[in-house]
Formats: sequence, structure tokens, C-alpha cells
Amino acid sequence: MAEVFYIGMDLCSDFTQLSYYNDIKREPESVSQLNNKETYLMPNILFYSTDTEHWYVGGEASEARFNENGTVVDGIFENLSSEDIVTVAGHEYTYKQLFMMMVKLHIDTFLYRYETAEIRKLVISVETFDPEIFSLLSELYKEMNVDKETIEITSHLDSGLYYIFNQPPELWNNSVALYDYSTDGLNYYRIDIAKNKDPKTINVIHEDYTGEISLSKYGNDTYQMDVDFAKIAEYEGKKAYISAVFLTGVGFSNKWMKKSTNVLCQGRRVFVGQNIYTKGACYRAVGGEYRSFYDEFFVETKENVLSDIGISLGDEKDTFIPIITGGNQWYNTTGRLNVIMDDTDKVTIVYKNRKFDDEKRETVRIHGLPKRPNKTTKLSLEVEFESPNEGAVIIRDMGFGKMFPTTNKIYRKEFKI
Repeated sequence: MAEVFYIGMDLCSDFTQLSYYNDIKREPESVSQLNNKETYLMPNILFYSTDTEHWYVGGEASEARFNENGTVVDGIFENLSSEDIVTVAGHEYTYKQLFMMMVKLHIDTFLYRYETAEIRKLVISVETFDPEIFSLLSELYKEMNVDKETIEITSHLDSGLYYIFNQPPELWNNSVALYDYSTDGLNYYRIDIAKNKDPKTINVIHEDYTGEISLSKYGNDTYQMDVDFAKIAEYEGKKAYISAVFLTGVGFSNKWMKKSTNVLCQGRRVFVGQNIYTKGACYRAVGGEYRSFYDEFFVETKENVLSDIGISLGDEKDTFIPIITGGNQWYNTTGRLNVIMDDTDKVTIVYKNRKFDDEKRETVRIHGLPKRPNKTTKLSLEVEFESPNEGAVIIRDMGFGKMFPTTNKIYRKEFKI
């Protein structure tokens, strides 16, 4: 019988991390490199060995390149938009093909450690939404030979929330601070929890400090970096009562914090770890009790939809039927609703803003359909987003069985909410 895995993947430009859900410990466990049990950061490089005619990835690629003849392929993320062709052992590859190969090999290298293993759910966490990366990863299920629903794509921010809200509740009784110090610089997220609102709300406030704090700016001057970070930590710490601080990113991997540690630890618990996003993605993969905070709270972030979108039935109670509900990432928010028209050629679309508790309505007249008896016209209404507050309602004529076939007419109503 195959071992079944829930996997979280943190996919960055330079490194990848994996974690899997440990049923016994009931928590995610980081996956180390095969050749180094103390290392969890797997470099995003490929190596093709002409000796073994085999592709290697990550730590195995780093090791094989010095022991075998072959070709190293790196800079895959940086060249993803390039049309250049890379020739390896007589075969031509685009960087997009190499990217997909790299991601699949990272996963396969872990699965190959077991006699029989299969993926129940894989959640891939990327820094932010990138349409090119999202489009490529959306096709990964074909490469992995799994159902489309087996693989989800999310962001570091969402993964961070999954990680934080699956820690002991006393750590998020009040606001929580998350500092992310990547190769691009420092970003700060303050997670405020409002339990007295209806609905209860999680609100994420983001401050971009990449211009003030970055590894390239300081070089070896860790003293000044410590001083400057301490000022930011003190400034942000005064804005809200913070019960816990989480630090992640390669910028925090070395022991340079002295003054800033004293500032951060004033009445707060502080945690440093490089595996927050991969473990958060793993919690999302398992779902169930681990996503209960999404059920309990309405989550407001820079990437989440803040409105419910649906239709009014036009009855005495003005019944609202949702197509989508807000509180989730715009690029992972879709919905579809089928309606049968009852003595009308109009559809009233309703946009209910959950944050400001107001609504907007638009009436769409369905032109150009053939005359049919009442209640024999079925429409499909689908919502798609292009950003957290822009998108369209797509209306399709579905006909009504063989008696009244579809006209294949499509109506598009764009919105900005």
C-alpha cells in the first residue's frame, strides 16, 4: 500500500524547501537534503551527468557537478521569460521546460525515498503572485500525473498565516509581527486580530522596508544593519500590542542581531525560522482543522477579495445567492452558479463589500436569445478576477437540454469593486 503525503513547497528564486505532514507528530516536518541531513534549503540548480545520463537537482546537483562530467543549469528563475534555448547533451530546452523539470525533480527526489509514495495534496508557496509562474505551475499536475485539484498555488503571505494560526493561541491573542528578510530586502507584516467585530476579522498591514534594509546595502556591516533594524522594530512595535514576532528569510540566517534582539524581545516571544512558508503550505495542504481560522475569521490582506458577489432573486425577501464569497486570494477565487430564468431577461448582480458593509447592484439584460417558453432558459454565471478588486462576471447561455439547445452566446460584465 502506497504511503500518502501532504506536501508543502516553498519555491523561491534561489532555493526550494519541502515539508510533509507527519501523522504521528501531527505537524509538518521539514525535508532535508539527502547528502546533508542538517540542510533544508535545496538550491534551484540542475545538473545533467553525461556519465550516468541522469538529471540531478538541488543538493544532489551541487555534489554531482564536482564528481561527474556534465552540464550545470542555473539562473532558471531569472531567465524564465527568456526565449533562449539551452542545449544539454544534444537536446534543446526552453527555460520554462527546465523550470518545470526542476520543480518536478524536487518533488520526485523526496518521493523516491519511499518504496511506494503518492501525493494526496501539494501546496506550492511562491513569494507573490506572478502570472507566468502561476500559469506554468497550473500545468504541473499533468507532469506529475495527478488530478488538477491535487496541486494548489499560494503565496508566502497566505502560508505565513497558516503557520501562525496553527501555533498555540496564546501567541496570537494580540497582534502578531512577521518580518521577512529575503534577498530583495525587508518586508514587515502586522497581523491584527479583531475578535469583537462581526464577523471576526484578521487584518494584515504591510510595510515595505526593502529600500531601507537589504543585504546588498550593508555588505559586511552587520553592526549598522542591527542598529537600523532595531529602529524599525522599535517604531513598528509602538503601533500595536504585539504578543509574538516571527522572523524568516536568509537575511536572518546569520547571528548579527544584538540591539534589535533586545528591542524585539520586550514583552514578546520571538521565533526565527527559515521553514515558516513551507510548513504553512503544508498545513494548507492538510486543510480541515488547520484552516479553521479561515472559517472563524474574515481575512483581509492586500491579495484577498473583500466582497461577496452573487445575484438577487428579485423576490419579496430580496434573497441573495452568492457566486463567490470574499476573504480569499483573488487568483484562487472562482465560482459558478446556474440559474433558470423565470419570466425575465434580466440578471441583477450584487456586490457586497464585507469590509465596509455596503453593496452595489448592476442589472444585465440578456439580449439576442431565441424566444423560449418560460423557465426553459438556463444561464451559467461565473466570476473571474484580474486583481483583488477587478474582474468580470461571465454569463453563458446553456440552453435547456435537447429541446432548446444552447446558442453558445457569452456575455461579459466587467466590474471594479
